[in-house]
Amino acid sequence: MADFSLGLVEVSALGNAIIMLDDMLKVADVEFVATERKLGGRLVTIVVKGELTGVQASVDAGVKRAKKCDCYKASQVIARPHDEILKFLHLDDEKAKEANSEIAGTHVGKIPSGGKSEPKAEKKPTARKRTTRSRKTEK
Repeated sequence: MADFSLGLVEVSALGNAIIMLDDMLKVADVEFVATERKLGGRLVTIVVKGELTGVQASVDAGVKRAKKCDCYKASQVIARPHDEILKFLHLDDEKAKEANSEIAGTHVGKIPSGGKSEPKAEKKPTARKRTTRSRKTEK
């Protein structure tokens, strides 16, 4: 069994989930570990982990924000989750997993720090010099 707790909050709409997650992370020392979007982002589940008291405070803050936005669906705190639950959330081997939110509509694990890419400089089209050909006129 894990030595941490998990907190899950499900809301409608991706924008509401982001605002709720902001409140959840500001209230307690918890780590955002996963999100799952269903129905094109109309149903979003946020998962955080940490110590039990921090996770409970975080989930309470998330529920409060979600109810204020009228988008609350469900919530749960799992103290010391079983290892099989960690497999379900893909948290059993975080180092082997890379974020893949674009393909599956989910984000699992930490975002790789080396994944930041510097913006590439755009190639500017080079101006071609126009030359005029002189036509020889026949006389």
